[in-house]
Amino acid sequence: MEDLSGSDKGAIERLAAWLSALHAADISQRGLDRAKLLLLDTLGCGFAALDDGCARAVLATLDALGEKPQCTVLGRRQGMSAPSAVLGNGTLIRVLDLNDYVVGAHPQSGARGGHPSDNIPVALAAAELAGSAGRDLLAAIVLAYEIYGRGKALMDADSVWDGIGISGVVAPAVAGWLMRLPEPKLAHAIALGAARAATPVAVREGGISAAKNIANALIAQSGMQATLIAAQGVTGPLDLFEAERGLKGVFPRGPAGDIFAAPLPDDGFIMRSAIKIFPCFAGGQSAVAAGIALHRRVAGNVDQLNTIRVALADLPIVRRWLADPGRIAPRSREAADHSLHFLIAVALNDGAFGLHQFDNARWLDPKVRALMARLDMTTDADLTRRGGEAYPCTIHAIGKDGRPYNVESLRPPGFSPDALDATTVLDKFARVTEGHLRPDARNSVIDAVLGLDRATSCAGLTRLLVPGDPVRV
Repeated sequence: MEDLSGSDKGAIERLAAWLSALHAADISQRGLDRAKLLLLDTLGCGFAALDDGCARAVLATLDALGEKPQCTVLGRRQGMSAPSAVLGNGTLIRVLDLNDYVVGAHPQSGARGGHPSDNIPVALAAAELAGSAGRDLLAAIVLAYEIYGRGKALMDADSVWDGIGISGVVAPAVAGWLMRLPEPKLAHAIALGAARAATPVAVREGGISAAKNIANALIAQSGMQATLIAAQGVTGPLDLFEAERGLKGVFPRGPAGDIFAAPLPDDGFIMRSAIKIFPCFAGGQSAVAAGIALHRRVAGNVDQLNTIRVALADLPIVRRWLADPGRIAPRSREAADHSLHFLIAVALNDGAFGLHQFDNARWLDPKVRALMARLDMTTDADLTRRGGEAYPCTIHAIGKDGRPYNVESLRPPGFSPDALDATTVLDKFARVTEGHLRPDARNSVIDAVLGLDRATSCAGLTRLLVPGDPVRV
């Protein structure tokens, strides 16, 4: 293998050197505590999806491979190979669009949002393979968020490439760090993973398909596989971020090496995360909250409203959402949970928004479609100034009797970038796992996660992820 010493290291080599010098003891307790809550939230999202059709299809496909059981898959007695476990768990935690998201624009690029928790399945699998201590798992999660955020800094906000492409770097970086790969092999693992990761934004625009749900899981699976083969001596293109025909088009900002190798701050990227209360995309959380608030204001009598004007932050990405035909008139579950028209209409009509709001293809229901058509959607620069990072929403409605109804949601429930509310996380975990974990099993998972920084092994937690007697309601 190449000697990575010297001053001419590229971005991937510098990232590998940065990681190799880091230890779990370098991670602040504040970061570890945030990682615990995000891990718990992520596991809850996975349990909630055990009955989802897309997740079942992916898991059935993986089951049929009959692989050596190396790693645990949520809710399943039979383990899978490490790459397959990453794909299976990655699908479960993402498929309902319930896992946490990062708020605000990256200050250097304007790139917005994302789901770094999509790579928590990589940390779980690698920690299980390596027999890692609980603190190492938590530290790896902090690093996953940090590398994801640094990758976002390298992307343009209006890029045609989806932000999940950075997971091709995150997944092998985290897996290789947990598995204690030597620095040269870690660099090659990252190079192999990054070379297969670029994904077009089209996966979440227009006629959105199930590819949205599994796009990051596929990248993470490939990253886990890249780590395993790099550990055996397989090499990758270390100059991907510098090569003329490398990843410059995906990550045009930089310098990439300086960004990846910057010192680890006490207040890292993981501190920008927010919990989702509603099963829909991040940009719809405030809109759903506003719809529910208006339903309460009119005591559920939506028919009494003569006009309904919705204002959203005046951002390029929001204008793109509002102009996307696939979101204006969704024809799939995946498009519906990204449709502001659908989300607001259903929240306004039902006064609630959970998984049942998608039952019976509600996005095609004539009554819902009629209410969607009545929404006058616009953007407002003042909303951007007051809370653009949380995708705020106001609704101004006029009743048939001329009475005005005004509601505003500047920050949706679960948005607490300064300090996640542990009660919010615990309440959500109880709610979304109700049909899959008995109270005693649920409490055991909570205790295991919250005590990870003191656990000498992750084995106690992984055993709990396969409940002996699931509940079905």
